[in-house]
Amino acid sequence: MFRLLFLSGLFMFLALAGGCARDARQTQLMTENTTNVPENITWCGTLRLPGKWQDDSPVGGLSDLAWDEDESLLYMISDRGWLHRVRLRFSGDELVGLDPLKTYVLRDRQGRALSENAADAESMIVQRGNNGVRGDTMLLVGFERDHRIQRFYPNGKSVGKPLKPEGLRDADPRTGAEAMGRHPQEGIIIGLENAPIGADKSSTRLFSLGSGAEWTYPLLDESGNALTALETYGSDLLALERAFAPPAPLVISLRRIRLGSDGQIEVDTLAQLSSGDGWRLDNFEGLTHLGANRYLMVSDDNFRMVQETLLSCFELPVPEDN
Repeated sequence: MFRLLFLSGLFMFLALAGGCARDARQTQLMTENTTNVPENITWCGTLRLPGKWQDDSPVGGLSDLAWDEDESLLYMISDRGWLHRVRLRFSGDELVGLDPLKTYVLRDRQGRALSENAADAESMIVQRGNNGVRGDTMLLVGFERDHRIQRFYPNGKSVGKPLKPEGLRDADPRTGAEAMGRHPQEGIIIGLENAPIGADKSSTRLFSLGSGAEWTYPLLDESGNALTALETYGSDLLALERAFAPPAPLVISLRRIRLGSDGQIEVDTLAQLSSGDGWRLDNFEGLTHLGANRYLMVSDDNFRMVQETLLSCFELPVPEDN
């Protein structure tokens, strides 16, 4: 009897532990050893996401985020074609948890799941998510390997024909439309992760989806650096760069972009975080704007046990000239 009770209790413990392991847990990017803390960033909560939701949907490989203001929903997309819809939970101004609502597989117009090469989603924005009309949301997604921009319903089904703008020309198969954000004047801006084939590796290309205008974006001189996300920042853009080239430290940079006419561009570095300074970092690839000057960024764990999926909230100062 004792043995049966022991085994029953053990199984219950394992079941409970497994359930807890599938919940988002609060953590923080700063450790007791962190130095070089930027003064112009206010942190508003960090979550460590599980490898699977309670319904067994895989959570890893997240490449971007998109915030639907009208529905108060967060969309998260993976480079394996999974689209997650979640509700964030805040306590005051701090992100303390999230509730997964539904996970979809990206599908073509006939309802078929996208193939592996076609499902490599890297960037995403919400369209019609801040017009005061609920149920009107569309998602615009950028892909690599099969380089294209494509619209989707919030249930993951594609809408219309894919777009293949000139700005994606000569993109390396693995470094396509990695970053996508909305500029107040230039509209939707897309950035390649790294330089096009044959171009100077110290920079990459930004282009307007609407006008086709292009800019050369100078990357910071960090080993393994790449542009991974874009978002609105006042009247400009906020860029997220990630430098990952072990054994060199992992470095995350936040930079302000001012776009000018005739391809002119100004870029200022707002903050840098380095694992060499004690920051708890991972492969941050996704970024979204929550309103005012608050943002979320997410890391892609590449489905590796040694990496983490971190969802971190931060606030930047009001741009000086806005």
